Amino acid sequence: MITAIKWLDKNFEKYILVFLLIVITGVLSLQVVMRFIFNSPTFWSDRVAQLSLVISTFFSISYCIRRGSSLKIDLLIKAIPAHAAKALTLLVKVILLAFFSLLAAASWVTLGQYVERGTTDVALGMPITYLYTLVFAGLVLTVIRCVQALVFEFFPEKNPEVLAKIITSPPASDTKDDKDK
Repeated sequence: MITAIKWLDKNFEKYILVFLLIVITGVLSLQVVMRFIFNSPTFWSDRVAQLSLVISTFFSISYCIRRGSSLKIDLLIKAIPAHAAKALTLLVKVILLAFFSLLAAASWVTLGQYVERGTTDVALGMPITYLYTLVFAGLVLTVIRCVQALVFEFFPEKNPEVLAKIITSPPASDTKDDKDK
């Protein structure tokens, strides 16, 4: 059970993003074949590709935060003292958590409005709530990843990737003096 949770923690967004990329590529390739070879374009393929791209955007935010590869200015971080850089990094993580929490709350309200109205997508004929549910799920996952990033900031030993680097990295015992001998 723990192994499955660790695997999901590390790979969940990655596999969703790969699946969505395959969907986008497959659907758009089908559209090209249907349009130019059979002269009978599909009416739904563009919408499926568009929705897949929107959903992948929200899951990729979560994936980037999990990997620690969110947008940042490394030059500024390296130019200030270490304790100030750590404080700035912490502040950015708190701001990201607040921002994505507000987005998730707004997404929840929007999802509720679409559930009440029962709106359907014209091109696909399916309830639009499916799209907003996936957007909400992506934002909730992003909030979870922001909380994880804050926990890993205070307790780096809890981060399995940091632990793996510590365990597998060779000891740094070779100094310049040792090499000269």
